[in-house]
Amino acid sequence: MAHKEGSSLFASLGAVLNLPFSLHRSHANNVAFKRHPLLQEFDTRLRDRLDSLKPAGDEKGFLSIDWFLQAMSVVLATHANVESLIPESHLTLSLQRDDKWIDEYLDDSAKLLDVCNVLKEGISDVEHYQMLVQLALHNLDNKEISGELKYSRARNALTECKEAIKKKDTEYRQGFPKSKLENCSSMLRTMGEKLVNPKGQEAMKGNGFLNAIYGAKVTTILLCGLLVTALACKPKRPLTSLSVASHYKWSASLTTLQQRVKEETDKRKNKGSIALLRELDSVDASVRRLHEILDRHLNGRAFPLSREQSQELAQEVEFLRKHSSDLGQGLTPLEVQVNELFKTLIASRLALLDIISSART
Repeated sequence: MAHKEGSSLFASLGAVLNLPFSLHRSHANNVAFKRHPLLQEFDTRLRDRLDSLKPAGDEKGFLSIDWFLQAMSVVLATHANVESLIPESHLTLSLQRDDKWIDEYLDDSAKLLDVCNVLKEGISDVEHYQMLVQLALHNLDNKEISGELKYSRARNALTECKEAIKKKDTEYRQGFPKSKLENCSSMLRTMGEKLVNPKGQEAMKGNGFLNAIYGAKVTTILLCGLLVTALACKPKRPLTSLSVASHYKWSASLTTLQQRVKEETDKRKNKGSIALLRELDSVDASVRRLHEILDRHLNGRAFPLSREQSQELAQEVEFLRKHSSDLGQGLTPLEVQVNELFKTLIASRLALLDIISSART
């Protein structure tokens, strides 16, 4: 979904709040809370988007790059929907900062900015791995050399691929300091555990605007948490799991989605998958098979290769080429979406801080 640069949840909040801010809570907060029609529409849209990720997972594969592209689109669209609620929220804030949600929002958004940075580094690591795979394929495609030398160079490049994955894996399993991805996963899990559903007067504020912010935070923590885990190799931390209030239209959809993803990832783990990101796991499996074939031929000095051996090798090369292409094509648009989320969070923080600063002068 396209977004204008600089757009944020609070880009137009100053005008809505009719600065300077009220020093007291609005009298409307003492009136029985009725959910605004636009908030009901927000809940319906969020439910439908979460529901759409289940058939998308069945079709594209849960935790595949295509699935994550759709998942991140859900995150961005949800933030855009929250922004559209601002003109109807009629929200009041307090100069004494008794509105705890402001502090919570600023704290959580700062953490999510860190998450975006870690995600970008994680994607960059996969791009480096992809570059090593392309080097191996280039050696195999090199028509200027042939026979044993050609296959030896390709095997060496594939060995580098295996070592790159092993190093990434070792960070998690051999007592090394936690990697950034693992630290990020732990932080998101803690954020999820500390999520507080707006209640009482807080829930009444701004025609329920805080409930929409809650929905956006839940969605962002869940789906970004899944992406963090998918970019790791042999993650020892479980998937991010959130427990949310049941009265939202989207609550059951989120719970069902979490369970569906868990079922699929448990199957993958039981099969020995090294990475939960489907394309990365497919490339790794193909790298290992091709390396084994080349190693067998080189150690046995089986040159020239027989027709059957040549066919087996050619088939495995094409498998690697296909899996590598699938992986490479999705990384750039995925990184674009992460950058877009980063910009949205930055713009929201700056706009809100500016509003607070203006109210105090």
